[in-house]
Amino acid sequence: MNLVAVPAIHYSCETLAAIAADCFAGYSVPFSLPPAVFAQRFLAEDVNLVDSCVWLENDEPAAVALVARRGNSARLAAFAIRPQFRGQGAGRQIMLSLMASLRAKGVNEMWLEVLSDNQAAYALYHGLGFTTVQPLLGYQGAAQAGDESCTLQQCDPLAVVRSAIGESHERLPWLVDPLSAVSLPLQAFEYRKHAYGLVSTLADTPQLRFIYVEPEYRHKGFGLELLRALNQQFPALSTTVAVPERFSLLFERADYVARALSQYEMKATF
Repeated sequence: MNLVAVPAIHYSCETLAAIAADCFAGYSVPFSLPPAVFAQRFLAEDVNLVDSCVWLENDEPAAVALVARRGNSARLAAFAIRPQFRGQGAGRQIMLSLMASLRAKGVNEMWLEVLSDNQAAYALYHGLGFTTVQPLLGYQGAAQAGDESCTLQQCDPLAVVRSAIGESHERLPWLVDPLSAVSLPLQAFEYRKHAYGLVSTLADTPQLRFIYVEPEYRHKGFGLELLRALNQQFPALSTTVAVPERFSLLFERADYVARALSQYEMKATF
């Protein structure tokens, strides 16, 4: 297969969204976004259109990879191959080329998420040197929330992000890092002056992107109460499938249910 890489910067957002939808055809999780939503989502994740590529076979799009960049770290935000080009070794060929290109540009670590039931993709990435970092889960709150009085107050999303980044030294998965939410349409909420939540309104239904409790108020029930209050404000509130497994008890105690989908976060060091 003679694949030619073309940087994604050469395509309009409408065309890139259409190519991605075609490449994801038949995947277990449908992927088709309106161009405006596609642009807002991936720009918020810091996708770099110079590093991202479309691969052509005889001038026909065969695969797409969207690459996010933050400093010397990169993340494979999306990668898919059109159905007629699958099963021919294209995945390994493309990834080796992409990783070599990123390494030459100064990237020293690369992250990705893969669905836990996608054994073929997991094996591909493992064979390329990626190791599993942790399981990632998604949660959804109850459709019928409690009737206790809500104690949330709206606040400035940017102020919440600045505080979280300034006071937290813990690395979070790319999608639940506050940096991935700051440029999305957001509502931010304060709970009892010491806990905060960011809810994205980009999609048709609100999505919880991030919660933050000031360090001195952690392990005192603030996170649990915040999650319950947010679900009262937005019944059936869901998260991205990017919540580290270590937070499962917190969400379960707040009456959120784990979604059927789960992922593995993986990392390769160059």
